[in-house]
Amino acid sequence: REFYEEMRHTPRLDGRGNLSEKSVEGLHNTLCGILSAAVDEGYLTHNPAWRCYKPKGQKKERPVADEETVKKLITAFEGQSMKYETYFKLVLATGLRRGEACGLRWSDINWRKRTIHVQRGVVKLSHQESITKDPKTTSGDRMVYLSKEMCQLLKAWRKECEWDREQTANETVDEEDYLFRQPNGKPMCPSTFTYRFKLILKANNLPLDLNVHSLRHTNASLLISQGVDVRTVASLLGHAQASTTLDIYAHAFDKNKRKAQEKLGKAIGL
Repeated sequence: REFYEEMRHTPRLDGRGNLSEKSVEGLHNTLCGILSAAVDEGYLTHNPAWRCYKPKGQKKERPVADEETVKKLITAFEGQSMKYETYFKLVLATGLRRGEACGLRWSDINWRKRTIHVQRGVVKLSHQESITKDPKTTSGDRMVYLSKEMCQLLKAWRKECEWDREQTANETVDEEDYLFRQPNGKPMCPSTFTYRFKLILKANNLPLDLNVHSLRHTNASLLISQGVDVRTVASLLGHAQASTTLDIYAHAFDKNKRKAQEKLGKAIGL
């Protein structure tokens, strides 16, 4: 706690005041990621940083789409090219991070089992090209599951990719190709989808506080509202510890507790 308080009073490099609370929270998240990796590798029994950071002031609630907005988003996605429709629906359906979706290869999909192996992500560093990186923790290397509808959409997207490659380069789609690739074969940058998502929101009069990462939060909130337990949600999202999921989605779990209590009350008449 003393470390975080000291960071709050650390001057910015540009001389414009001290570090913002967002910067302090970013440092906390980085530290937690490092210590979570140490837990996964067996160097620590628990992550000592989880309960140390307390946001100064009220923490801003993460933007999540309600069910009505989700329906409108899906309709809006269907008005886009198949590339964008597939990407955004995939993130919403699986809760993948932006970079994880960009890092997917066709070989990661098991069509028979309807699963995707998430094992890399794409990151864009300032003034540098996009690079692919392994997950920060072993929990990030995981399987996510696809509905029949999502599988059908992915197969349709692959057919379109095959047609496009044949027409433009007289080539076929390779299993090691990225699902969302640039003409040079490299994965698309997450920021491309961020920009497109904002255009979709504006064009369809949807809440502008949403972003691509909101689709991941929405996926988690919907799972929780359906009564899925915290460990399963954490596993699907790639969180190293269930406590992370509880911290992030405490509000959603609280709603579930109220629903459960109301069900019990109706059952026993109390």
